[in-house]
Amino acid sequence: MAVQLPPYRNPGGVVPERINVREVLSCWRTLFEPGKDLDRLYETLVTISTPAMARGYYRMRAHPNGRKLFENKPNILARLEDDDYLASLPAGTVGHAFRSFLKTNRLDAGVYTEAVIRPIAEKNNWSEDYYYNVLRGTALHDVLHAITGYGPDAAGEALALGFYCGQTEPAGPIRLAGLILTIITPGASLAHKLRCYQEATERGRRADNIFVAPWEELLGQPLNEVRELLGVASKAAAHPSGTWYTDWMPSGMTTPTHWDYDELRL
Repeated sequence: MAVQLPPYRNPGGVVPERINVREVLSCWRTLFEPGKDLDRLYETLVTISTPAMARGYYRMRAHPNGRKLFENKPNILARLEDDDYLASLPAGTVGHAFRSFLKTNRLDAGVYTEAVIRPIAEKNNWSEDYYYNVLRGTALHDVLHAITGYGPDAAGEALALGFYCGQTEPAGPIRLAGLILTIITPGASLAHKLRCYQEATERGRRADNIFVAPWEELLGQPLNEVRELLGVASKAAAHPSGTWYTDWMPSGMTTPTHWDYDELRL
């Protein structure tokens, strides 16, 4: 049975659709030193992603499974934090890939939990459903990595952003942020990096809306079958010339371990 989220009540809440310019001006420095304050970094990314996140919210409301999610509000993070459950899943499943991603890089499933997100919601008067949309989308970030095969290094994060932009087009400022990260991340030629970023965006564009998928049911399913179900092309098919990896990370952030689940299973 799905674990329910703690109640968040705000009958008069809103769905923000425009970027708060004042907030951007107050936090833009965070993008240059992202490792200095990860909570502030999250708020910065939420601020510049406002138009894309609003579109994601409305698309979720329009999707049959999205409407079920809003009605029941299952707590996907509780499932993702259940290491005993994830450890029980066979190799090759989505949950096994997700756990491999976390364990390889000593990551926690809930880096940004309700304790971080709720104060932002209250400060900005978010509606109850929009708040749930942000909570679920944030919790699914590393599931996106598992499904796409993009690593936790800066190159993998840039490509994950590209995929997200394809899911939420027109993505606006968040697409620009992804492009900037792509350009400044070393490890390949500029032409190759930009091609990879565009391929990641196209991969996200062609896929079903992964944020409304019933992940509570899909974690135990074979990764390749779930990719096919959601229309997520394999990494090899989406990037015929390969991607790239880098040891470089932005200031204050720890270099992760190279991770490629598909290679690990060969």
